[in-house]
Amino acid sequence: MKIQFADAAKYQKEVKQLYKSAFPILEQVPLFLLYRKAKQHKIDFLAVLDDGKFVGLASAAMQGDVVILLYLAISDAVRGKGYGSAVLQAVQKKYAGKRIILNIEEMDEQAANYAQRVKRKAFYQKNGFEILDYKVREISTTYDMMSCGGYVSKTEYEEVMAFYTGKVLYFIMKKI
Repeated sequence: MKIQFADAAKYQKEVKQLYKSAFPILEQVPLFLLYRKAKQHKIDFLAVLDDGKFVGLASAAMQGDVVILLYLAISDAVRGKGYGSAVLQAVQKKYAGKRIILNIEEMDEQAANYAQRVKRKAFYQKNGFEILDYKVREISTTYDMMSCGGYVSKTEYEEVMAFYTGKVLYFIMKKI
């Protein structure tokens, strides 16, 4: 496995197909906005390649030494073959020396996809992420927060999100 990153704009068809299938509709920022934010250097929007073949996508917002992993998805064709862990290791290498934070749906035993949530949490823990001591609510969903490389406070997270989305939009996202 030789994981590399490339500009997502060069793989628009593959990125769109994976993005639309991997994330719930309420969590999907319009793709044109992700491409625009990448051009504005507010995020990295990346195609994930293995020896030149598209295997996934990743997107991250950065400010200072804090990186929010916004999206990470692995193509169905290669899922379950170690790509998720390999990509997370490549992400950690790409952002070496920075604190990386991500969110996962909270561990709600009543949720229809509870088993999937537990599996996702275990996956990130296996790859060096730790649960933080706060939750975040955005667009009607409550998330558990996880980080690696050091603790990221809720204030730091919100500052990077406000930089990425704009302060007004982020305020609205938190209130929905």
